[in-house]
Amino acid sequence: MIKLIIVITVLGFSSGILAQNAALPQLPKNWSGIVSVTAMGNTYQTKVNSTSKVGEMSFNSFDIPATITILKQEGRHLEFLYRSANYESRYVGTLSMDGKQIQIAYQQGSGSYTLEGNKLSGCGSGRGGKGTFKDWLNSYSTWCEEFTALP
Repeated sequence: MIKLIIVITVLGFSSGILAQNAALPQLPKNWSGIVSVTAMGNTYQTKVNSTSKVGEMSFNSFDIPATITILKQEGRHLEFLYRSANYESRYVGTLSMDGKQIQIAYQQGSGSYTLEGNKLSGCGSGRGGKGTFKDWLNSYSTWCEEFTALP
């Protein structure tokens, strides 16, 4: 009798997950917007609006147009292509159960987006730069982005 109760509980839980997955939105493929970046070290060496030296490391900050293309969506699982004038990266993401949050990861960092209608906004951080291991270790950035779905 105990086994029967456990099976019913597991089946009820599984049905709840399947029902939540069915309500996930199919995201628009193309998004356009702007990214604001703040970086320290060698992370970004071109297209910067302001640069100042802090010790031997440089502080950079800039706003730049960017696009996101959703290459693949399989339920909650996403693959993206991000492009700006000075950077291109593929990354993966997972859509929350309610379809309102996306957690992303890419080779140098991670972040999260909030999805509201045709707007996608979020922030994150990354690490890495060009050159030696020391350059990579001493290079990091934060970013915030706002995108609108294209028709």
